[in-house]
Amino acid sequence: MRALDRSLLTPRLRLEPVTAHLAEAARAGQATFAGVIGADAPADWCQASLGLVARSISHVWGPAAAPTRAIAIHSDEGVVIGDVRFEPSLRAPREFEIGYGIARSRRRQGYAVEATSAVIDWLFEEAGAETILAGCDAANIGSVRTLRRLGFWLDSNPGKTFWWVLSPELRSATQA
Repeated sequence: MRALDRSLLTPRLRLEPVTAHLAEAARAGQATFAGVIGADAPADWCQASLGLVARSISHVWGPAAAPTRAIAIHSDEGVVIGDVRFEPSLRAPREFEIGYGIARSRRRQGYAVEATSAVIDWLFEEAGAETILAGCDAANIGSVRTLRRLGFWLDSNPGKTFWWVLSPELRSATQA
């Protein structure tokens, strides 16, 4: 498996992998994080996500620390609009779990699909993923719609959580 070691670009976004240096900056606070990433980091996003960013380095990939999250920055505005989490699943080899978070002020504008789609493409094309899982609360209609737009299929729904699965074949069928 290959770790994310470069920026991912979409039409509106630049996704930056959370390096050890960036995780340390997140631990130092909003101003330090914004300075290191080179983008404005809005308070609402920082309040919800900065602590998670600080813990986004994993050794699951091997002996070197590797990112498990990418920060989505609006290319034209230079503002953090959200993040995408990705990490190897403990359930099966070559399986990943993915999640996303978008600042409240940026929701319902297609950013979750755009950012997560870039990470999914990277996982399948470069990281060696065979399947990707995503979970969401059954009542979270926005996430259900987002996962469907990304090509995920409902896998199971134990309790209040829906679990979704995506393979390259499912993704191809959705994009056709």
